[in-house]
Amino acid sequence: MPERYKKYKDLEERMLVMKRFFSEFFRQTVTKNGVGDKVDFSILDLKGISAFLDYHSEYTMSELSQNAHLPLSNISAIIDRLAKRGIARRRRDPKDRRIVRVYLTEKGKKMFRDFMKKRGEELENSLGRLSEKDRTDLFKALEKATEIFQKIQYS
Repeated sequence: MPERYKKYKDLEERMLVMKRFFSEFFRQTVTKNGVGDKVDFSILDLKGISAFLDYHSEYTMSELSQNAHLPLSNISAIIDRLAKRGIARRRRDPKDRRIVRVYLTEKGKKMFRDFMKKRGEELENSLGRLSEKDRTDLFKALEKATEIFQKIQYS
């Protein structure tokens, strides 16, 4: 490894620890009587469902793209998969037929509620093991890390 990269080795190792935690968190959230018992879901599919901030509302593709922090082309492909499974539907806006609105079906709403409930339970299960001080320290550290990472811009 070139000398100039050695200073980042510790940071990379810490990022891998976080990656493992989030991968396991996702696995636990989607399985163990979660969404994964019923449907084969990817992280992107769950991001697509989570993009419906209010699962009773309709959204344009651009709004879903913003909510999910994904490019429009990615969210379009995700919505295609969700629509094929009967989880989401598209419809033309009656006031402006150029606009397509997307909404969750009853099946999608149930999956959204189940996933959000399971996600909350898994957060409580994992973070609930920490002391109050450790939780406070973790939240402060994540807040600071978020602030710093937002300064990094990728082209």
